Amino acid sequence: MRVSNIFLSIDGEVNIYHQGVFTVFVRLAGCNLKCSYCDTSYSRDSNSGTDMDIDKVVHKIESFGCKKVTITGGEPMMQSASVLGLTRILWEKGYKLSIETNGTSPLVGFNVDCWVVDYKLSNSGIEKQIDNDIYRKLHPTDFVKFVLGNKNDYKEALAIKKTLQKTGCCAVFAFSPMHKVLDPSQLVSWLKKDKVFDCVINLQLHKYIWPNCGEGEER
Repeated sequence: MRVSNIFLSIDGEVNIYHQGVFTVFVRLAGCNLKCSYCDTSYSRDSNSGTDMDIDKVVHKIESFGCKKVTITGGEPMMQSASVLGLTRILWEKGYKLSIETNGTSPLVGFNVDCWVVDYKLSNSGIEKQIDNDIYRKLHPTDFVKFVLGNKNDYKEALAIKKTLQKTGCCAVFAFSPMHKVLDPSQLVSWLKKDKVFDCVINLQLHKYIWPNCGEGEER
C-alpha cells in the first residue's frame, strides 16, 4: 500500500461512531480528483508517502491500542485491492472501520461499518460523471457529505439530496460548511427556514480543536 501517514487522533468528521471518537487514521496516498477546496493536497500525489506491506500497516495500527480505524486519503479506493485486504484483516481482529471516499469507485465487497461518501458539487471545480448507483446502494449507517461554501452550494445540495432520496439512497446526509468560509449558524438558519430536518451538520471538529495545525501535520 502507498501510505501517506498513520496516526492516532479523533474523528473530526461524521461517521457512525460519531465525531470526537478516538481513531487510528490510515491516510493513503494518491487521488483521482483535484477539488478546489482540498485540505489534504499533500496526499494527492500517488508517488508521495511510503510503500508498506499490509502486515506492517496492521502492526502499526495495533501499536496504538485503539480499536477504531478510519481509512482516508487522498482517495483510498484508488488502492481498492489493498484496502480490501486490509479491511478483511482488521474486521477479523474486531476493529470498527469507516472509510472516507469521493464516491467514484464501487463500494461493494468490503468489511466496513460505515462509508462516508462525498458528493462533489459545482464548487469543487472538477468535472466528473456522477454515478448515482453508488449512492443508491448506501445503507442507513453510511453518510453522503456535501461541502458548502455559500447559498448556491446549499441550494444545489438540496436538489441533489432530493434526487438521491428518490433513487433509493437511504444514507444520512451531512451538510459540511467550509471552515472559515461559511458560518455554520448561517447554514443552520437556512435549514431551519426550509424545514430540512433529515440531515446533520458536519463541522470539521479537528479544525476547531487544533486551529493552527498545518496541512499534513498529525493532530
